[in-house]
Amino acid sequence: MKGLTLQKSSLHQTAFTLIELLVVVGMISVLCSIGIPAVFRAVQKRDPLTQSVFDVMDACAQARATAIIRCTPMVVKFHPYEYTFQVEEMPRDINESMNWGNSASLSGSTTNKSSMKSAPYKSTQYQLNDEVQIEMLDVNMTEHMDDDQVISRFFPNGTADLMTVVLSWQGDFRRVTVDMVTGLADFDNLNELATPKNPLRRRRGGIEF
Repeated sequence: MKGLTLQKSSLHQTAFTLIELLVVVGMISVLCSIGIPAVFRAVQKRDPLTQSVFDVMDACAQARATAIIRCTPMVVKFHPYEYTFQVEEMPRDINESMNWGNSASLSGSTTNKSSMKSAPYKSTQYQLNDEVQIEMLDVNMTEHMDDDQVISRFFPNGTADLMTVVLSWQGDFRRVTVDMVTGLADFDNLNELATPKNPLRRRRGGIEF
């Protein structure tokens, strides 16, 4: 009898109580409610404007990080008429008159002896959606909408050319800007910034802000 009592007691001690099961089920429910929407947002298809903004910011981030890691200037090269852009190493014979500013950073970085020239960089190509319009493409406060090729530079010290790209789709406007001090890209919704006193105003197919 004592043995049977001990066996029942040990079984009772290893079992889960109803409260413990309810707590576990509740925790799983909370985790699912947090994780499933995030996963859904990650896998769902982006609209053309959101995807285009993401691609421009990704190219800028890639150019900045690569310039720092490889100790060599990188560029994001736009072809406005072809709706394409790519990340490349900056050619040494680039014409300085194309983009002003950062000349000190350029002269210092091109002579960096630690540049990783042994491994050539493979250019990354991006294609904008045909439904997305390029409303503005400025580099260092100069408009380049009519140029066949536009180059924005990123330097090993983390700085970059001041760049502004405005894209639109079905009446929505997004502006991507690159800070020249940090080289970091950010974006904002111009529709949310517009007010009755300060509406969006188009200029030559671009917008004033």
